[in-house]
Amino acid sequence: MTCCKSTIFRFILTFILLGGLIPAGCVKETYAPLPEQSTGAGLELLLLHTNDTHSHIAGIDEYGNAGFDPFRSRGGFGRIASAIVKAKSENDNVIALDAGDQFQGTLFYSVNKWPMLAELDKKMPWQAMTLGNHEFDEGCLELSEFLKQVRFPVLAANLNPEKGCPLLHSAVRPYLIADIRGVPVGIVGIANDQVAELSGACPYTRFDEPAAALAKAVNELETKGVRHIIALTHIGLPADRELARAVEGVDIIVGGHTHTYLGPKSEEGNYPIVERSPSGNPVLVVTAKRAAEYIGELKVNFDQNGVPINWAGETVELGTEIPVDAAVADLVEKYKASLDAFRKDVVGRQNISLPDGMDACRSGECLSGMFIADAMLEFARPYGAVAALLNSGGIRAALPKGELTRGDLLSVQPFGNMLVVRELTGKQLLAALEHGVSQTGGKGPRLLQVAGLRYEVDPTRPTGHRVLKVEMLDARGRATSLNPEARYGAILPDYLVGGGDGYAMLKHSKAMPSPEPIDIDVFERYIRAHTPLLRPVTGRIVYVN
Repeated sequence: MTCCKSTIFRFILTFILLGGLIPAGCVKETYAPLPEQSTGAGLELLLLHTNDTHSHIAGIDEYGNAGFDPFRSRGGFGRIASAIVKAKSENDNVIALDAGDQFQGTLFYSVNKWPMLAELDKKMPWQAMTLGNHEFDEGCLELSEFLKQVRFPVLAANLNPEKGCPLLHSAVRPYLIADIRGVPVGIVGIANDQVAELSGACPYTRFDEPAAALAKAVNELETKGVRHIIALTHIGLPADRELARAVEGVDIIVGGHTHTYLGPKSEEGNYPIVERSPSGNPVLVVTAKRAAEYIGELKVNFDQNGVPINWAGETVELGTEIPVDAAVADLVEKYKASLDAFRKDVVGRQNISLPDGMDACRSGECLSGMFIADAMLEFARPYGAVAALLNSGGIRAALPKGELTRGDLLSVQPFGNMLVVRELTGKQLLAALEHGVSQTGGKGPRLLQVAGLRYEVDPTRPTGHRVLKVEMLDARGRATSLNPEARYGAILPDYLVGGGDGYAMLKHSKAMPSPEPIDIDVFERYIRAHTPLLRPVTGRIVYVN
């Protein structure tokens, strides 16, 4: 065992305060207090955290899709609960938090919606959560009903709903003060503030700017004598790092939204990422991927002024060797039974091996994305469409090999978006493709999966100038260059036409007469007509450099 190895059940890392030694390699960075600061020993805190569980209540299977058996799958709510309960039974300094996006992502949620999560959350030992963007998917009224049933605090200091919003008088509060060994620890929530474009928030949902809201809450906590402060956010790792550098008084940021893994071989960095506050104090930034597969565990020692002086931890995979909480497992089995009809309704077959699933579809063309786009275009050609577009964030799972069921399709496309046909200019189409590759590395949930066209991307170029070439493909596969002045019929989800995910350039497109079916119905019809599915034409999204 290396010096930095830990398990969820017990930290065997030794934290020796200033008079001692910390083994080389165990701590990513140590902090030497400024001369005027106290160097005496202070609080030792054990923080456990999750994010973006996305209703993977039974964990994930060997293919990376949502599992159905909580004992055979990795991760899951039952293992999260078991790990936290065990840690709390062995330590008196534990804080367990969830950074939001419990809603959406699996057949469990598509069939049972938030009441399932509300019942499960009554068994989960989190001490607080914040709101992700998907908590708003069913609208503010449904979210307000969910909040009435959640027993642990839901935190969002930046949420500032106006009159008319069902959340105006909800139980959401800005922060929580926890007592750890007689020391007050403040936990401030920062909810996702892009829910108007990413989700289904009502017109009266308003948010304060995250840094300003966090600074205000920190000031209030400090006036109450709180010197240890955790921000619990759902705004993404880049924004978390900016918050750390912008707001004084925050010690730890527990984040979500970008589904980032931190640790060995991570492109984003080690666990934790260490930023510096405006005064130079360390701010530890952590997150724990997605899908209830991992739990983050961070142990921090503070000085007497509440400044972190040493720390260690890791993002721990919840393997099958970790026990499953019995009460949670019973609820999972209860909700699993509600899925039987969907899991038995076979709609076709496929046996193709190509990159697929949530992560693959956000990194380039993927099997599900190509099949769905082809299905959309086949449906819409009679109504004048020559292209199909869908955002990769709408694809939540991989198509399994072998038999495909209605349940599999609901796992891949759980949102039930309406498909519409719109007339787009070449300029609009190019702007949409550019927006799709505007995130880091030209990848992410905005990335457009396509049919009827192909495009090349150089992610090293400035945002807005990354798409090098776009070619339109006719029904026989013959290519012509995109004409910025021409007009093209395209089928796409109404979510994008409404400006969702920042696609404002699509809001003013002209409607073309056509039926407006639900996406999964079009996909199912395509599979039934073409089973077994043949390998799709690839080369639709090509990255250079």
